[in-house]
Amino acid sequence: MNLTLMIDGRTLDIELDDVVARLLAARLNLPASTPVPDAIRDYLSEVGAPWMLDENHMRRRILRRLILDIADPALIVRYLMAETPQ
Repeated sequence: MNLTLMIDGRTLDIELDDVVARLLAARLNLPASTPVPDAIRDYLSEVGAPWMLDENHMRRRILRRLILDIADPALIVRYLMAETPQ
């Protein structure tokens, strides 16, 4: 998933793996009717502020935030259980 974040009036292009995006969507408890890319873009733009240094620094900062948001074993198990056909 390619996203263009808007942080402090500056754009930052990032690419997220679909699994990472779905884990973040699960963490944010997004309703099924919510457009996932838009919600994730808005969330990461908000938590990424303020803009510091250069694009590479900001990209690493966003990725660290993603790791902290989805590094919950209970979240991963819940995601995997939801993906299992019944």
